[in-house]
This record gives sequence, structure tokens and C-alpha cells, in this order.
Amino acid sequence: MTPIAIDVAILLPAAARSVLERLNAVCTLSPDRGFRFDATHHPHITLGQRFVDADGVDALRADLAPILTRQSPLDLLVTGVRTGRTAQAAVVAPTPALQRLHEQVVGVLTRHEVTGTGDAFQVDDHPARDADVRWVTRFRRDSAFGRFDPHITIGIGTEPATVAPWRFTANEVAICRLGRFCTCRDRLARWRL
Repeated sequence: MTPIAIDVAILLPAAARSVLERLNAVCTLSPDRGFRFDATHHPHITLGQRFVDADGVDALRADLAPILTRQSPLDLLVTGVRTGRTAQAAVVAPTPALQRLHEQVVGVLTRHEVTGTGDAFQVDDHPARDADVRWVTRFRRDSAFGRFDPHITIGIGTEPATVAPWRFTANEVAICRLGRFCTCRDRLARWRL
């Protein structure tokens, strides 16, 4: 068994992605303190993160398909930006449809869960941090169900970003391999809503 760290995530349409890329461009960038959105770093809204067996990704895809092939596009609202201890995030207003989709995805991921380490992350640039491993390991306990906090991580840095509230329609969900800072990297599967 070879564990990999994955994120089942809503990927952003082009116009929304462009907004996040502009905000990300002013964030800190150094090997240990940041990342840039590019062709292999995708801005996203996490629905669920886990360590899964690399050989079980096809089974995970098959278990998610009935949920995601029936899911309608989601109309979402970004209400502003918040600054945490190290990262900035665009706040996404919760909706019943988003919460329901999150809970369904986490339910499926629970059946595929394995134990993982930093080696489970995509490491073509810099290795995962201990904080990344802890985040994925504890996602279900700390960030799921009643603690689900929909957001889009903008980047690392304390210089506050600002953005006026704006809406977008999410129409793509993907299974992505996670990289450093729990960034969504390679897409292993995707669905159009």
C-alpha cells in the first residue's frame, strides 16, 4: 500500500481563478513561506482531505461518481478575506447545498482512509511540512461536518488582502494530489457539475 494525500475540491472557473491569482501574486513567496497559483497549483474550495491508497483512487472515483454526476452547479458568494496566523483566505458563504456536498464527500472519503506521512504528498518542488501532514490527518475531526469552513486559501503572508464581495458559479470538482501548504496539485479525476 502506498498512501497519497488527496483533496476532493471545487476548482474555480476562469474568472474566479483570475481574481485569486491576482490576490496570490502579492503574497509572500519563498521555499518555506509560500506558493503561486499556476498550471499545477489550483485555487480551490476543499470538500474533504484524506490519505488514501494510491491503488484505490479508481475505487474512490467510482464511489464519488454517483454523488458528483448528480450535483448541480453551485452558486457561491465570496464575502471577503480573512487573515489567519500564516495564511490569508477568501471566505465563502456557507450554503445548504455546499454543506450537503461536503458531508457526502467526507462520508465517502472515510471509507477509503489510510494512514499517511509527508511522503504521501506530491514533492516535485518542496516537501510537505509537518503542519500539512497534521492538517490532512485531522481534517475529519477538526474541519468537517459542523466545523466545515468553506474558503479559498489565497496564500501565505500577513499583509491583508481585500476584495469586495463577489459571486461565481462552481461547476467543477476534482480529486487532486496535495502538495506543500495543502495546495491542490495534479488532478487525478474530475467531474463537471
